[in-house]
Amino acid sequence: IVIREGGFTNAVAAATNAVNIPAAPTNATPGEVNQEQDQGVKREADQYMPTTNITRIMRCVVPDHVKIADDAKEAIQVCVSEFINFITAEANNRCHRDYRKTVTPEDVLAAMMSLGFGDYIEPLIVFLNKHRAQQDLERGSMNQLGQFVRRDDDNGCFVHQQ
Repeated sequence: IVIREGGFTNAVAAATNAVNIPAAPTNATPGEVNQEQDQGVKREADQYMPTTNITRIMRCVVPDHVKIADDAKEAIQVCVSEFINFITAEANNRCHRDYRKTVTPEDVLAAMMSLGFGDYIEPLIVFLNKHRAQQDLERGSMNQLGQFVRRDDDNGCFVHQQ
């Protein structure tokens, strides 16, 4: 894995800042403080993928007779969440640089490329194209070609091609 200088630290800081709960105001009543603390617990719990989803995916790649320890599930849960936050923070930075508010699949692909995950780009493009083609079929689109993503080798960006 190749991580640019400051890239991982900035991504983790951006991801954890979304979870930090500000201190209760000094004039808050005890009920208000408890309510804010409860919201903080929810926000922290919401930052992780559900354990059931992680377990289901893990079971697909291990033999049937293998048991998966709870500690292993929790470790993967944390790693998956950190990876998602890392990629998302970079994609979000790209959107901010372009003065946009919506993160697109192309932003995620470009973020993965810039963070050193270029080996995954081609399979993800294939999956994205199949997903978009399926969406077009479900929507009853007359366009049989669907939308495709291609890499613009001049500047290393990904662009939509119709």
